[in-house]
Amino acid sequence: MASEKMIEVRVDMEEGEPLGATPNDKLVITKIQQGTIAEGKLRIGDQVKEVNGVKCKDCNDFFRALRFAAPCARIIVNRDDKKAEELEARVHIPADRAKIIQRREGYVYELATLVWVQNGPKLGLGIKHFQNRVLVSRVDPGTLAEKCLVLGDHLCDVDGVPVTDKDVARDLLVKNLQEKGKVTFVVERPESIDAKQWAKQALAANVMQPPSVQMNDDVRNIAAQYRQALPGLKTPAKSAMSTGRSARQVQIVEQTQTHEIGHDHEGKALRKVK
Repeated sequence: MASEKMIEVRVDMEEGEPLGATPNDKLVITKIQQGTIAEGKLRIGDQVKEVNGVKCKDCNDFFRALRFAAPCARIIVNRDDKKAEELEARVHIPADRAKIIQRREGYVYELATLVWVQNGPKLGLGIKHFQNRVLVSRVDPGTLAEKCLVLGDHLCDVDGVPVTDKDVARDLLVKNLQEKGKVTFVVERPESIDAKQWAKQALAANVMQPPSVQMNDDVRNIAAQYRQALPGLKTPAKSAMSTGRSARQVQIVEQTQTHEIGHDHEGKALRKVK
C-alpha cells in the first residue's frame, strides 16, 4: 500500500508571522523550528505543492504566497509517511553529538547512516579537507554513498569522533565499516545560495591543505596544563647548554680556496663579461 498522499494542512497565522518551516530547492520541508505555527502541522519530508490555491514551483512562489496567506494558510503537500519517518530520524541528532556542531545560517544538519551490504553496491565516496572541514567531493551514481550523502556535504564527525582531516575520516570510516558493518556521520548540508556557492568554490579549490588532525584528549590536557604553568616558571640558574667549564669564545674564520675548472678554450683568451 502506497504511503504517499496529497493532503491539505491548515495553519492559522497573523499577518507577517513566520511559518517556521524551511523548504529546500524541491520545496521539501527540511526543518521545522520549535515553538512556531508550523510545528505539529507540517512534517519534515512534506513537499509543498500550493498555498491558498496558488501553485508553487519554487521557494519564491512559496514565500510570496505565504506573505498574503493570513489569517489561514491552506497548504497542499505531498506527504510520504514512510519517508517522513526516515527524514525525522535523520534530523534527530543525539545530544552528545549535537554539541560539536557550530550551527550556521544557510545549512541544515542531519545524521546520515551508511550500511555496508555484502556483495552489494560499492561505497562510491570521495572526500577532501578544506579549511578544517571534511567535504564530500565525489558521490558515484548507484552506490552506498548516493543513498545518504550529496556533493558538498560537510562531515562533522564519524561515529561521534570529530574530524577535520580527510585521512583521519577515511581511516575511521573504513575501520567502522569493517568492524560494525555501518557508519554514521553528523552532516552539515548547504541549503542557501551563499552556502552552496561556498561549497562549490571549496570543491573546485586545488589547494593543498595541511593536515588538521585533532590531538587526543590526554595530549591536549598536558598542553593546557603546561600553558597555565608557563607564566610562573623561573629562568634556570644554569643553562642546559652549558658544560660547566669556563666559557670560551669561538671564532669562525672564512678561508677562500681557488679551484681551476677545465674548459673548451684551453690556451685561448676568453672575452670579459660586463
